[in-house]
Amino acid sequence: MKQMRKHSKTIAALAVMLSMAAILFLFTACQDSDTPSAPDDGDQTQQPGETTDPDSNPGFEPQEPDVDDVAHPTYVPSREVRTTDDGNLLVIINKEFTVSKDYYPTDMVDIDGSLSTNQNLKVKKEAYDAYLSMLHDAQAEGLNFSICSAYRSYELQESLYNNSLTANGKEYTEKMFAYPGKSEHHTGYAIDITSPSMNWGLSQDFTDYPDGAWITAHCSEYGFIIRYPKGKEDITGYVYEPWHIRYVGIDVAKYITEQGITFEEYLGVA
Repeated sequence: MKQMRKHSKTIAALAVMLSMAAILFLFTACQDSDTPSAPDDGDQTQQPGETTDPDSNPGFEPQEPDVDDVAHPTYVPSREVRTTDDGNLLVIINKEFTVSKDYYPTDMVDIDGSLSTNQNLKVKKEAYDAYLSMLHDAQAEGLNFSICSAYRSYELQESLYNNSLTANGKEYTEKMFAYPGKSEHHTGYAIDITSPSMNWGLSQDFTDYPDGAWITAHCSEYGFIIRYPKGKEDITGYVYEPWHIRYVGIDVAKYITEQGITFEEYLGVA
């Protein structure tokens, strides 16, 4: 009898440890990168929490998707494995629309290390210009946030997925992490944002704080959408992520946001 009680206590303790590990993994996910989060010696990289005033990009002119009517996109996603980037703003990558190991986005630029919590990140140029304009306007209102993840290679996504699989199991991992080749971060248009209110990690209560609420309310004005909105998990396949924004162009972003729909619904592939 004593052995049974001891065995039960051991199982309970293991369950608690696994739950804590899952929570810790979520809140520290923003530190995952194929490069160190700390700058090299001698690098004058700004530390998280300091405010940078980037250029306001007064000449920024977003290239809108080639659609006759924003409510009726003519772009038809292909279910064939995508091997090259055709430059279309409406490219979709999810559990059904995938890319190969060799896929690499065009028109990529380096993200200023002082504007991110991880170094050597890259993103599509147009998305970056839009982000800088958004950050500039947010900082003018006394807010601040940083990029913690942007483009991810197939290999990096594979590492993140496998690490979570080992630490948290299949059910948790499939809700929280895309399988390599099925991550929107492969597009170069996706950005994960962190801030002091999230302790430079990731949290679903982001919108309870001024910076998260501002991003949710205004990101569409700069061409971004909240890619995985609350209550749409059955469509997107992922839990609510208020920190994950996706660049689609201003007109499309405003339409998707005003209609309260997902990117999948907009493209007719839900």
